[in-house]
Amino acid sequence: MTPLIPATGILTAVLFFLAATNGVKRYVKNGAIQWLARQHKVFGALAALSAITHMTIAVSQGELRITGTLAMLGVLTTAFLGGGFFQKGSRWLYIGHRIAGPLTALLIIGHIIFNSSY
Repeated sequence: MTPLIPATGILTAVLFFLAATNGVKRYVKNGAIQWLARQHKVFGALAALSAITHMTIAVSQGELRITGTLAMLGVLTTAFLGGGFFQKGSRWLYIGHRIAGPLTALLIIGHIIFNSSY
C-alpha cells in the first residue's frame, strides 16, 4: 500500500473538520476559530477534491472499502449541497447541507475506526 492513501485520507478529514468550524463560530468568539470559519467554502471544496483523490488512489491500489465509499459520498453530497446553496440560496439546499455535514462526520469517523489497520 502506498503511503498516499493514509496521507490523502488524513488531509480529507482535516479539511472537512476545518470546514466544520463554520458551525461553531457563533458559539466560540476566538479569533482563530472566526478566521477558520471564514474559510469554510475553501476548506469544503478542498475536502471534496482530496476525498476524490483519496478514493482514486485507494481504488487504483485495490483498497476500496465500503466505509470509505460512504464517507466520500457524504463529503461530496455535503459539498454539492453547500455549493448549490451558495449559488441558488435555496432554503432546502441549506437544510440538506446542515443535515449532511454531521452525518458525513459520523461516516468519516466510522471509516477511520473500521479501517485503522492501515
